[in-house]
Amino acid sequence: MDGLLIFDASSDLVYRKLNDELKKKFQELSPDPNDSDTNEIDDNAILQIFSPIINSQKIMFCQFDNTYSSFKCEYGNFVFGEYLGFMFIKIGQQTLEYMNRCVLVSISFAKRLCGTNLISLKQEENKRDLFTDLIDMWEKLYQEEQSFLLDGIDRLIINADVTNVINQTLQNVIEKLQQDPHSQRCHAFLFVDKKLAGIHSSRSAQKTNTSDIIFLFIINKVLQSKLESKAINIQSHLFFLNGKYNSNQSGGSGGCIPHIVHTSLLDKMSLTLIIEYGNLNVSNNIYETFFALQKIQTLQMQGDLEHLKTAFDNLESCFKQCIDAIRKAKFNSVEIDNALKKFSSRWDVLRKKYQEYFKNFDKSVVLQIESNMPIFLEELKELFKTTCSDCAILDHGFERVLEISTMVEEKLLEFSEFLSVKAQRNLSIGSYLEDFPGLVHFIFVDRTNGSIFAPDFVTETYIAKEKIWSMVELCRYYLVKGHTSIMWKDTSYNYSYFLWFEDQNGITIKPKDLENSFNNVNSLKPRYEPGILGGNFFQRLSEVCFPKMTMSKIRCYELFCIHLGLVTATCALDHSRRLIATISDVTGPSVFDI
Repeated sequence: MDGLLIFDASSDLVYRKLNDELKKKFQELSPDPNDSDTNEIDDNAILQIFSPIINSQKIMFCQFDNTYSSFKCEYGNFVFGEYLGFMFIKIGQQTLEYMNRCVLVSISFAKRLCGTNLISLKQEENKRDLFTDLIDMWEKLYQEEQSFLLDGIDRLIINADVTNVINQTLQNVIEKLQQDPHSQRCHAFLFVDKKLAGIHSSRSAQKTNTSDIIFLFIINKVLQSKLESKAINIQSHLFFLNGKYNSNQSGGSGGCIPHIVHTSLLDKMSLTLIIEYGNLNVSNNIYETFFALQKIQTLQMQGDLEHLKTAFDNLESCFKQCIDAIRKAKFNSVEIDNALKKFSSRWDVLRKKYQEYFKNFDKSVVLQIESNMPIFLEELKELFKTTCSDCAILDHGFERVLEISTMVEEKLLEFSEFLSVKAQRNLSIGSYLEDFPGLVHFIFVDRTNGSIFAPDFVTETYIAKEKIWSMVELCRYYLVKGHTSIMWKDTSYNYSYFLWFEDQNGITIKPKDLENSFNNVNSLKPRYEPGILGGNFFQRLSEVCFPKMTMSKIRCYELFCIHLGLVTATCALDHSRRLIATISDVTGPSVFDI
């Protein structure tokens, strides 16, 4: 059985993704006898089945502030996640760690597709279908590609001459995009298969982070499959990317910046053009307000009136920042002006109710506040929609994008076959066998920028793929328990794993209390799995391990190695040290800090 369900704050079903086995099980449990005679099951029937679990979650949340993260059943597991009042429930028979990762990734996709308005998954079929395709594609890539297994960016390793041609071509792309006044903040990505061949960004563009780039990889593969079946070779979508914005309210989940993404299929390549459309301060301040509003609603549900004043002050501060950002943006839009007036009016009503409560702490006033909350929330959603969604014109500059795609294809036509072949065999373990006898496979990950450096196991015959996947799974199991250096053997191979930190000068640094640091990370909610796409586990680990250091001065690395079983632990350790130096010589300075 396998499925994903999303319920809103009112317990209405927003989205469902069920395999045939789970559908059949729901039909057997459905209170409606007609469901067993059809291939579909009514949303209300699913709600009735899950209402005991949802209500139990709410009780645990309100009375104890300690909801279930997961539970096991005889025939499957349930894992829970939450985003802005929406409950995600993953049902399956996989490990709890993998299912939790699925939930976190699903939340990441939903946010990038819908921003703060997840109800659009229920209202818009195209968005719902794209969300399903994204989940399916991620699950497929996670099982097949080591870069997606490790949430890394696999860069195409090519010679300097071809690199210069690609960089110059992408620079010309940015210059052409910037001829339009609405496209001043933009990025150009060139993908070959599942590898990144080049990036170029305008100087004024908000930097994208690693999880954004991995998302673009996945959406690129999804759109490729759709474009190949159509005559047109370009598609445009509005997505909400995180950027490098540090969100205080949302627990470090980044910003919510509207971007128009144009994806073009070229000869054996694909070009992704990203235009930051809208106002950065407006979108992120509204995004912060959603989390501040959710926080104050949470305190009211839990009856924690003691901390209500602090939460109210925080919400009021977010409101003022929203108003200031929108006024400074000067949208000159009647729709936005009307939405802003209604939003301000509802806030005035809500603010007066809170002020009345703080004077005499009459609990009956809290009921009046709660009755006004849904209306205020709807006006906040409308404000987000008019300033961040409706403002984006997807077909804007479409002819220019078509012209740019043609230009790129012509410029890189003579290299397309070479790039395609290189993507299939980017790096061979054979070139390392002479210097590192007994080495079978390795994976190096720079967690600061998300880049990954590893031989392509698909074209190698030295080790089965399953060995690599099981190695990563075991390393993650011990990593969350605080072990940053691990070595073990089976009947055929010797495995080793290392995680370490360096400062900006390349000098290794160690946290004073590593075990306590990992305990602090594991106690955070939500509990992130080691990775980046569903939440940056390694950034949180760095923050906890080095609370007094500037994060930009800390670099985090991982190294996985597999040797033949005859290789001793001492030899494997020596290989690991020399291998890191060799990789640094090949990769050079980071190219992913865009």
